[in-house]
Amino acid sequence: MRVVLIRAKYHSVWEPINLMYLSAFIKEFCTPSPQVEILDAYFDSDEAIVEKGAEADFVGLSGTTPQLAHMIELAKRIKTQSPKARTILGGFGPSLQIHRCMNSAYVDHVVVGEGEPALLAILRGEASGKLVSAEPIDDVDTISFPDREAIDLERYIQIAEREEGRRVTSVVSERGCPFGCTFCAEGEFGTIWRKASEKEGNIQYQRPIRMRLRQPSEIVREMVEVRDRFGITFFKFSDAETNPTKRHFLGICQEMVRQGLNIPWGCNMRADKLNDEMCEWAVKANCQEFWIGVESGSPTIQRHINKGTTIDMIRRAFQVSRQYGIQRRAYCLLGTPPESYETIRETEELLDEIEPDVVGFSILAPYPGTPYWGPDYEDLDWSKVDEYSNTIWSSQYLSNEELRAEQARLMEKYSTKLAPIVRKKATLGIIQPARTLDSYTS
Repeated sequence: MRVVLIRAKYHSVWEPINLMYLSAFIKEFCTPSPQVEILDAYFDSDEAIVEKGAEADFVGLSGTTPQLAHMIELAKRIKTQSPKARTILGGFGPSLQIHRCMNSAYVDHVVVGEGEPALLAILRGEASGKLVSAEPIDDVDTISFPDREAIDLERYIQIAEREEGRRVTSVVSERGCPFGCTFCAEGEFGTIWRKASEKEGNIQYQRPIRMRLRQPSEIVREMVEVRDRFGITFFKFSDAETNPTKRHFLGICQEMVRQGLNIPWGCNMRADKLNDEMCEWAVKANCQEFWIGVESGSPTIQRHINKGTTIDMIRRAFQVSRQYGIQRRAYCLLGTPPESYETIRETEELLDEIEPDVVGFSILAPYPGTPYWGPDYEDLDWSKVDEYSNTIWSSQYLSNEELRAEQARLMEKYSTKLAPIVRKKATLGIIQPARTLDSYTS
């Protein structure tokens, strides 16, 4: 049995660790073990993907909302060339816009929710119907480490080596998110970590599983293996946050010290949970970077986004991490409904006070699965929408043009501290103050 897994086109690139987990899972539990190849449309042409997909027995395509149109188009081309190939769509995009996938005659199965058990059921011939969804796996440590042999990992590492001067790869320590930030589809709003079913044309969802944590010993064991096999010199944790609880974060740090990992790493951190003890252990474990969601310096907006942080918590988090010599990146989000020139000024004043080492500015995108989504956005060309810039969203007080003008002003003011991803997207023209709304309609 031959399986081809495909990450759809996107202008940024990262290892498709979700597909690597799928590959490892089906190789372990499917008999006979399938031959798996992972392709990435960032590197691989549509023609090459279609050719290899047409030679496969099963073709899985994965992506988020901006990648969904490309996923459906690739499925059409593969199915047209090889009707015998079974096409499967999964990931955040299909899980949050199921109807767009179910309506395609070129898609055999739509996986909603966690992919491993659903894909295994399809390969075994146990899946009935077009919609396939399974209970999330309770113990995520029963899932094998991501299959880094099924992908050309070196081409991702080389990008980081060129742009950052270090050999970087990713690891995850958890699945899901227990928090309820309104701008994110992974936590309380629209989470895909749940089983779905179809009844009389309507999609029904079970209660979501908000978070499952990996054991620190398994996380670090994976990191040691990957470090030694690929010569990694820096790890990025791809969690929504790596300190959802104090116990989880300290457990990882202490296990790194115990196993002698001794390699630099960085992670997303919640400001409300960051304290001296975490910083002390982070330094012992060679954590060199904290990436913290400041979002806004406005108390009004902090309440609106339902993140659970306050301005004082943010101040404290940046102060204590600075004392321990940890590089601090601030994520700032412009454009939530209460945003005004006054609230942006409050954000600017907070940044000047906490003095982050690195800073990035994004503009709210009303993705499916968030409370900002609405029918008006259904027909947009989401491939042109990005979390760092869009021409579709306005706040109650500022037009889209005004928001983008403020983003450009802040990028200029903090130009010496801009995050590399912000610089890259500006260079690529993704962050572009003068684009027109017409370019975003399909």
